[in-house]
Amino acid sequence: MTVSAPLDFDVGDRVFCLAWIGTPFEVVSRSDGMLSLQGVTNADAQIDVFPETAWMVTREQWDQIWFWPDRAGERYDEVFDRFMSTHKVGEVVAGYHFTGGLDGFEIRVDPARAMAFRIRSLDNGTRQIRAHPVAAIGEDGELVTDATREIANERWLRSGPTLPLRIEMRMYRWCLCFGELVLNWQDLTA
Repeated sequence: MTVSAPLDFDVGDRVFCLAWIGTPFEVVSRSDGMLSLQGVTNADAQIDVFPETAWMVTREQWDQIWFWPDRAGERYDEVFDRFMSTHKVGEVVAGYHFTGGLDGFEIRVDPARAMAFRIRSLDNGTRQIRAHPVAAIGEDGELVTDATREIANERWLRSGPTLPLRIEMRMYRWCLCFGELVLNWQDLTA
């Protein structure tokens, strides 16, 4: 997929933007690499697009979020397939909660905001991944929920229900989530 640069659009072009899914826009001005968009059917819809957010603009009328590539140019099925190919049933993986805000898309992985999960099923046929939270008792008797700690797989014990992971967009990147925790956090940090 090729991400368009703002200079690929001219004044008068009809475009669509990930920030307002399904709303048609017209490019009303272009200067210094920035585009100004005005809603065609919704006059209140206005957006300024800068070179670093140009990936949000397309000529395609994608009215469902599932069609949209994220800020890395990947669609949700590409992210799902990568997770499927790099993990196995029974594996313990870390999930992280990331605070909101775009902050230049810089992510800080914080072990204090981590939980561990055991993958229970990877079903490519139904495009579903199921996992449940796990916890372990460390050598010092401390409860461990950070899967990055060196603890034998069999010591991780179930601590919650098995649920399907949700796929959703966080910080304009496709994420596989258990509640508010992102299990494919490496995609956010890349």
